[in-house]
Amino acid sequence: MADVVHIVDGFSLTNRWLLYTSFMLAPAQFIGGIANNCPSNIGFLAYNWYTQVQWYQACRAQELHALSLLPVHFNFIYAFSYLGGVTSGNIFMGLLLGLGTAGVMVLNTVSAWIAWSTNQREGFGVYEFFFFGWRKLSPGWHKFIMVWMIGDSLTALLCVVIAVGVAVYVANLDGEDDLPEVLDVDWMSPGSQVQALRYPMIVIGAAIMLLFGWPVIMWTELIVARNHIHSETDWVAVWLFVAQIVTMIVPSCGTTLGCFRAARGK
Repeated sequence: MADVVHIVDGFSLTNRWLLYTSFMLAPAQFIGGIANNCPSNIGFLAYNWYTQVQWYQACRAQELHALSLLPVHFNFIYAFSYLGGVTSGNIFMGLLLGLGTAGVMVLNTVSAWIAWSTNQREGFGVYEFFFFGWRKLSPGWHKFIMVWMIGDSLTALLCVVIAVGVAVYVANLDGEDDLPEVLDVDWMSPGSQVQALRYPMIVIGAAIMLLFGWPVIMWTELIVARNHIHSETDWVAVWLFVAQIVTMIVPSCGTTLGCFRAARGK
């Protein structure tokens, strides 16, 4: 039986599934932030920043072993899922979320390049991964991953621009005049109707993201199992995920009692 490889804390089965769940909730996060004057996406941003700082530190310390193969794949997924956290009902929070999301995308890209340039070289002939059959990392596969990384980096750059642009655009939408009446009820404003869609989107959006992201989940779990990786649970990440869920599902403060509400010209 192969020896278990112990790596840095924070990549246990619990932490990994919270990571998967977080990106599957991105559509609900996006909808919940529209015309919402409470910081519903601040928990999403905090969780993403914490996990990416953990990835970065592990990459710098070369403590990921075969998990150093993962950032290149996660980089592509995150470039889109992080956009779920940029929406807000006011420009101040919108700019914070947009710039914060852009920053975490950049950090994710930097981590992936560090993992490629330092961590992976140690694994030539050792680290195993699944790609139409089991493969061992080699200089040839290392060059292939480099090409993949270049494409990911260009995608991330595009999404950085989109993150800030969408954050500003959505923050300037008027909850009464610029949003459609999606539920056709008189007792809810258009903004409240849109925000109410976050609850069914928790399930529907997660199913859509799972269709999009199942390959990275399967690839990750296969790498962990094949390379006998073991990591302890990072409980700070667990509680930050709980904070993400709470801030997402709490109803909006509305426009009268809105948190951080920007004054609008009449």
